[in-house]
Amino acid sequence: MNSVLNPRVLGAGLLLLSAVGLAMHGQPDLEGKWEYLAPEYESRLTHRDVFIDPAELLHMMNDDYIELIIYDVRDERDWNIFHLVDAERIPLDQLPTQRKRLRAQSSLAVVVIVSNDEILATEAWKRVIALAKPNAYILEGGLNHWLNIYGVLDEESDSHAAASLSRPDGTLRHPFKMALGARHAAARPDEHIAPQREYSSRVKLLKKVAKAGGCD
Repeated sequence: MNSVLNPRVLGAGLLLLSAVGLAMHGQPDLEGKWEYLAPEYESRLTHRDVFIDPAELLHMMNDDYIELIIYDVRDERDWNIFHLVDAERIPLDQLPTQRKRLRAQSSLAVVVIVSNDEILATEAWKRVIALAKPNAYILEGGLNHWLNIYGVLDEESDSHAAASLSRPDGTLRHPFKMALGARHAAARPDEHIAPQREYSSRVKLLKKVAKAGGCD
């Protein structure tokens, strides 16, 4: 009997062993994937190309041409106190459940990740990039910055008090007298009467949209 293995049989065996190993240990974790992608994407964080002004997010919330997805990655307590209209609470450890959805996004889709400041949202941005490389951004200054601008003094909350953004620590720095969720006026301000701000637009759609209206 010939003791030399057929190269084809040996190759098939190695492929089978690789497949079994992958099945046992799973796909590379998100941290490993991020390390692989970091040389391409890290500069977008350091140059702050993916941090968008609250006014730009507010504009997108009122733009029917954009398929906006807002991921709020905070804990349930802070979410119950205050969150943006149409936001979805997706904690960090649940982000992998969004892989299929993110990969199926259209060229008009934009993902914006929010947390109390930028700490948690930045980590989440890395993970969604590792998951599917979507067209994703981070709310600049987080919801603390949002409430600094759009917080409304009323009988329900004290969110008008400006929060310091100089030392981010992941906490919601605006005290509320009760948990209002998305029922607070700042959850979706009226773009036409909200404080007007100048900002540099960061969001780039993967597909240009020709909007109706205007002169020929």
